[in-house]
Amino acid sequence: MTRPTLVLLHGFLGAADDWSTLREQLPKVQCIALDLPGHGQATAQCLRQMADFPGWLTQQLARRQTRQYHLLGYSLGGRLALQFAASHPVGLQSLILENAHPGLSTVADRQLRIQSDARWARRFHREALTQVLADWYQQPVFQDLSPTEREQLITARSQNSNRALAKMLCCCSLARQADYQGWIKTSTLPILYLCGEQDRKFRQIGTQLAAACPQVQLTCLAGGHNLHRVTPNSMAAVIRQWLNAFPF
Repeated sequence: MTRPTLVLLHGFLGAADDWSTLREQLPKVQCIALDLPGHGQATAQCLRQMADFPGWLTQQLARRQTRQYHLLGYSLGGRLALQFAASHPVGLQSLILENAHPGLSTVADRQLRIQSDARWARRFHREALTQVLADWYQQPVFQDLSPTEREQLITARSQNSNRALAKMLCCCSLARQADYQGWIKTSTLPILYLCGEQDRKFRQIGTQLAAACPQVQLTCLAGGHNLHRVTPNSMAAVIRQWLNAFPF
């Protein structure tokens, strides 16, 4: 029996293993979880520039002889997935974005973001990783985390490489990403946008995209920024329903 293929791209600081619980809920889906450059087992593969990512992912798919697939990306992984989809790859059937930003539309916003990411990158490069992570997870986007969850994430993410994280943060800053809102409006690629009810910022982004783009389906789930961690069962149910609409 042929199964649909779902390629999974984790967020900044994450790793392919982040998807393990969600994958267990998708036994009829062939899931391919990748370590992004600079993360997990791919710390030596840092990109020189964000524009290199489509070529990197194309190579990863070719190695696995993946010809028809759906692409799911969370946060940074979602932004990279969006960039890849906009490069018009052969075989991509749909795009699933989990709390991912489509791109900044003003010069002022880009300047503020590049300054912020540069400050974080300096800290990742120079300071103890546990201390930087303790501050990182105090950002508003992670407000749904409990103290215990924060400590668990800090412990798990401390296995990363300081320098690799600093490089990836500079290379793949949202300020360096193109604004894909125009592309989304004109694209015919089916897009599922997943957002958390407690993540006000990305719930608003998803609502605006769905209102402006008829091919974007918005689904809001209980939880905050990281849905596949806090509500994998509900997220898997939505994904199963989404994939069932496609031939494979």
